[in-house]
Amino acid sequence: MTYGSTNLRAPGEDELQPQRQIRGSFDDVRNADLAAEAVRKVGFSYERPSDLTVVVDAGQHAGEVEGILAAYGAREFLRSEGSASSGASAGEGARVRTEEGAHIELVEEELRARTRRVQTGEVTIRKEVVEETRTIEVPVRREELVIEQHPVRRTPVDTSATPPPVTDPLVEQLMDRLRSMQPGESLRIPIVQEEVVVSKHPVVVEEITIGKRRVQDTAKVADTVRREKARIEHQGDIKIHDA
Repeated sequence: MTYGSTNLRAPGEDELQPQRQIRGSFDDVRNADLAAEAVRKVGFSYERPSDLTVVVDAGQHAGEVEGILAAYGAREFLRSEGSASSGASAGEGARVRTEEGAHIELVEEELRARTRRVQTGEVTIRKEVVEETRTIEVPVRREELVIEQHPVRRTPVDTSATPPPVTDPLVEQLMDRLRSMQPGESLRIPIVQEEVVVSKHPVVVEEITIGKRRVQDTAKVADTVRREKARIEHQGDIKIHDA
């Protein structure tokens, strides 16, 4: 709240007149703000020495100013007299009294809502390694030694005869080795088979897309508001005409 003073000068009222100030004290800052705004609208100048104080230059209308301040909850009044030093100074603190009389505004509170961003939670995403056992079938090959014995017709050995041709190099080597073997020698033949060698390498099997979207909902809020109501009390035989 910025405090200062506001001066309204009534046109055509330059004559010198004593300046009477009405100081009203309030218990609530909002009521003091409303009272200051009310006296400004009806043509009085005022000052705000503090949050809870409104000082009004009432001129010749002290009773009316006190009535306005009292309508907004002023708990005590203090009157002070001042003298005008020039026509301009006197005009700044005066106002024109209209035929319609003083106007007192009735104020009520209204609800105004705004939104702000607050964190309601968070999501943590991480990757974990899960171990499992998998079985796959792999074809493997192995060698077996086959020895076959066949009965043959007994015939004299012809060392000069040429043996039939052999297409397999391994068999041919074995035949040559067997022909040259001497009594007591042995022949070693290696037997080979395939074995499975397992290797692992990572492959991409799934993809996750992460994003946020805004969803608009409608929220209902409720609160208690206050409003001012005019209450007119009178004593004696007074006629009141409602407009």
